[in-house]
Amino acid sequence: MTTLRSIRLFVIRHRSLLLSTVSIGLILIIAWPSTDSRHNSKQTKKKVLYNLMEETKGMPKHVKDCTIEYANAHKLQQDHPCLLDIIRRQHLNKPSPSDVPLFLDYPNVKDPSAGQVTAVLRLLRNLTNGFFIESGAADGESFSNTLFLEREMNWTGLLVEPEPKSFQNLVKRNRKSWTLQNCLSLEKYPTEVSFDKTEITGKIIGSKVSQSELDNGKLANVQCFPLYSILLAHGQNWVDFFSLDVEGHELQVLKTIPWHKVNITLIAVEWEHVEEGYYAIVDYMKEQGYVNFGRIATPYARDVVFIKDFLDDLRFDYVDYDDE
Repeated sequence: MTTLRSIRLFVIRHRSLLLSTVSIGLILIIAWPSTDSRHNSKQTKKKVLYNLMEETKGMPKHVKDCTIEYANAHKLQQDHPCLLDIIRRQHLNKPSPSDVPLFLDYPNVKDPSAGQVTAVLRLLRNLTNGFFIESGAADGESFSNTLFLEREMNWTGLLVEPEPKSFQNLVKRNRKSWTLQNCLSLEKYPTEVSFDKTEITGKIIGSKVSQSELDNGKLANVQCFPLYSILLAHGQNWVDFFSLDVEGHELQVLKTIPWHKVNITLIAVEWEHVEEGYYAIVDYMKEQGYVNFGRIATPYARDVVFIKDFLDDLRFDYVDYDDE
């Protein structure tokens, strides 16, 4: 009895201390993760760090002979190290130095675009130091959707142009952006295709052709890479403006992009020559979380403009229960 009485007295006298000790213990138990949860936390962090990678099962990450022929034949996944290495070493051309002046045919024309730049400036609120991709960059000046951004707003980016003569003229412009003489792949892997060499309106025709078919001078065999591969090779996953003009293959290019792994804010897509039609592009981009901001229609442009819906994950279907 004496022992029990002593214990009761101790508890009464030191109740505050005991409660504090118990509380601290409970907090530690709740806050300290188990071995499994700590392991899962590390795994989650690792996935976030490497979330640009597809990690396709069964695809070897290292190959003995890393060549473009190997990449095409084996249809290497968009993020395969071999493919990224090929793009970095053999296809990405560095920007012209900042102290080298631009070489333009019409230097007094500040904005040669057909309205796209106006849309970019308004929607992105005169953003400076942005990053663009222009696929269908042509000669880097004629109807360029990015020259003004580079020259006046201090942007840089990637200029993609597969047509040989147009690309030669593009290089002469001394643009302050990276350049590639390639096409954007219509598949989620690299391909070599035949390309109509008509300037400005050149486009992919079909599969690679033989030398005899090239001899007529109208076609060229061109290497295509997925847009995602080019971005990874460049070390870029954020794009402020993407201008896509590939003479009818726009929807196919858009469907190669893993939208959950890249962040593209604003997109201008030429829709006039797309076989599936304007609404096919609009419906597809809506599924990817983009808002159709409207069409640009001038004598030289038939573009539809999309902007990323940054509230997409917050939207819900409102139900008025009073009406039920």
